Order: sequence, then structure tokens, then C-alpha cells
Amino acid sequence: MIAIVIRVATVAVMAWAAAQAADPPPHGLPVAGRWSVWNGEKPVYLFHDGTIDVDLFSYHMRDSNDDGIDEVRVRHDEGFLVVESQGWPNHPTATFPNSGNPNTIRVQNFTFRLPLEPRKADAVTRLPMGPIGVALNGVVFFNPFEQGGMNAVEGYSEVWLDSCCGHPQQTGVYHYHKYPTCVKSPFPDDGARHSPVIGFAFDGFPIHGPFEEAGVMAKDLQGVRALDVCNGHEDAERGYHYHVTPGRFPYVIGGYRGVPEPANNRGIRRMGSGAIENNAEGESGLEGVIAEVRPGAVARGGRRPVTLVLDPARAQRGPVPGGSPSWVQIGPYEAVAIARDGDVVVATLDVPADASLGVLLDCHVEFDVGGRTRVLKRNDVLRIVE
Repeated sequence: MIAIVIRVATVAVMAWAAAQAADPPPHGLPVAGRWSVWNGEKPVYLFHDGTIDVDLFSYHMRDSNDDGIDEVRVRHDEGFLVVESQGWPNHPTATFPNSGNPNTIRVQNFTFRLPLEPRKADAVTRLPMGPIGVALNGVVFFNPFEQGGMNAVEGYSEVWLDSCCGHPQQTGVYHYHKYPTCVKSPFPDDGARHSPVIGFAFDGFPIHGPFEEAGVMAKDLQGVRALDVCNGHEDAERGYHYHVTPGRFPYVIGGYRGVPEPANNRGIRRMGSGAIENNAEGESGLEGVIAEVRPGAVARGGRRPVTLVLDPARAQRGPVPGGSPSWVQIGPYEAVAIARDGDVVVATLDVPADASLGVLLDCHVEFDVGGRTRVLKRNDVLRIVE
């Protein structure tokens, strides 16, 4: 499955690049709000982001699971951008089920309605469980909590998330609890400017990557520019918008600052007001077997060896398997070669020239043990630099 995803993704990138080279008109036909449409065989919806109109969805309109249906389809009706999605990740994922997660990724049949002209509400709407927004690739965002109410990013269940920051729940819905580093915008986020849009909350406001400007993450802003409790703020070019906050609660959004569309999640109607509050109690599920990852940064644009030092004495779920791992992935980058010598694993990553920069990536290691998958995990281990 992983190999199929990569091959289809490559074709999709080429198709998207060709479409951009066709020099579409700079402005489509107005729809409403910040949206316009460029009509063709497949309508292209353009979103006015700052000073430019951008095609956010065409890059993700592909058939990664080879069922004859694009994972993401976009249209509009009166008042709403309608996103139909199979919820199928178009990037490599961990093997599920595995030793940290018993669930399987399954194709979904989502229809989400995003207000074309989002408006602020008088009070913040509390986030429901389940989907709270949708990434550009059609995969949904969940709030930071797992089913038992614990923080799924920093609490005891964080081992469940793969290196793309997602996992499936009981009905097979693959979802993100934090900044999904494998979602392309489709523009690389090099930290040199305001981050591009990576998705939308169900109130219609866009969710941007972590950067506010060159070298400055939005989570570090102070004063009148600081993010509010919902992880949003306003500027003259974009109006109100959200930012993801790597390593800081609530990670994606903390509540709906706008008026959410309840058709997207029936739980919205039952929620009261106010932002969510952190709950990272309990011990982390990370075993700590991956004791060290070095170097802490590698340059983009080439094959880069990364060394993982294992400490089998920290294993809590049985002995660490012998031999080389069957798979290593750091952020969106799968190892193209894996070698092990004792407790040292060397994984060679093929880092593209347009890799996003500046954000720490998670490491996910798998061993095939008698047809079952044993998982090792360590978060925030590697940064891609120029």
C-alpha cells in the first residue's frame, strides 16, 4: 500500500505542476467570500490567501487507493464550499493495526460544508469529539483528546500517532491530532514567510501552518498579534485565521471562533461555549527505546543518513526484536535503506529539494515479528534545514 501511495503521489505532483504551467487566469469567476472558481473539465477552486489566489485542492484530487474515485472532490452550493472526501491519507502511513493501535484505516464517505463567508460568533464554540475540520487532502482533524479524554499528543496514548501525526480510530477514520507534517499545501513551507493554508475548520476559517513570518512561529507572537485561545488571530491581509502550534496545546485549534456548520458533526449542536483546556495527565506510552537520533538536522535535497541509537533496557512491551527494522519513517520521509549493527540503526532518508523546513519531525520504527508489527516511536527528533 505504501509503495502505491508514493507512485500515485509522484504522478499527481507532475500533473499538478503541469496544470500550473498552463498559466490559468490569475482570478477565477467569483463565488463568495475569498473563493473563486476556474471552470474546466474539473473546476479549480481558488482561495484568496493574502495577496494571491491559490489552488489548494487540485494537488490532492487523486485516486491513491485505486478505487476509481478521487479522494477529494470539491464543489459549491449557496453559502458553502462542499468537500467530499474518502478520508484516505495520500501520504505514507504506519502499518495499522500495530502494537500501539489495534485499528485499521478504512475508506470513508465524508461530505463537509465549509461556509464560504465565515463570520465570527459572539462566543467561542467548544470542540466536539470526532472531526473538527478537514485538511486539504481530505483527512480530518480531531481535537487533542482521545476517547477517554486524555491528551493524545502528550498523554499516555501518544505512541499511537504515526510519523505523519495521524492514526485510525475504531471505525477506521484516519485523523490528525496535531500539525500534520506530511500534508502538502501544495507549497513547501520553508519558514521564510507566512505559512500557507493546510486545511479548514468547520466554521470556514482557514488553518495555516506554523509560521507567521520569516523565522517566527505564530505560537511565539506576543501582544495584540498573539494567538487567541482558539489558536487564531487577525491581520489586514487574511482577516481571521488559525495557525497550528507544534509542541503547544491545542496544536491545531482550541475552539471555533466563528460559527461552525453543525451538518459536519452532530456533536457541534450539543457543545457549549469556551475553549478546550489541556489534560496531559498520565504517563506517556512512549517506551523510550529509541534513546537518541542524530544528527538533529539534515539538509534537504539528497539522501541523508540518520542514526538511531536503541536502548533495549527501556522496552516495556517485550524484548526489542533482533535484526533490522522493516520500516523507518521520519516525518513524511521513508527510509530508502536500513541497516542495523547491534543497538545502532542507520536509516537513509531521501529528502526532496522542496521539503518543508524548521519543524521537528517524529520518528516511527517498525519490526515485522511473525506477521505482527511491533512499533517504536520517538517524537521531535529531526529538523530539515537549507
